[in-house]
Amino acid sequence: MLEEQFETVQELSNRNEESSLKKIKITKELRKKIDDFVKHLIKVNFPYDTLCWALAEFELLFEKGHKLYTEREVIDREKQIFDVFLDYEKLCWFIANLKVYLEHINLYP
Repeated sequence: MLEEQFETVQELSNRNEESSLKKIKITKELRKKIDDFVKHLIKVNFPYDTLCWALAEFELLFEKGHKLYTEREVIDREKQIFDVFLDYEKLCWFIANLKVYLEHINLYP
């Protein structure tokens, strides 16, 4: 199941054909980082809109790179994510996947 869900990173890259998706091997260590961060997000119990904002920023960072997107773009993307109304755990899972991927390819922090 984790392998299927991690493919969403590749799906995100398909939104922007010029994106340079770097393929990474999903190791036990990366899976653990993802799982640990999901658990952390759930435990902290951030407000739903805060998580939508975080996912919006990670998606835009993935698609455009550092400081290549505007606050307006984050606001618009956050609204799109909010309107889809993912369940809380799935939202945390998407955030964790993007965060770990972006850290691994040195785009975050």
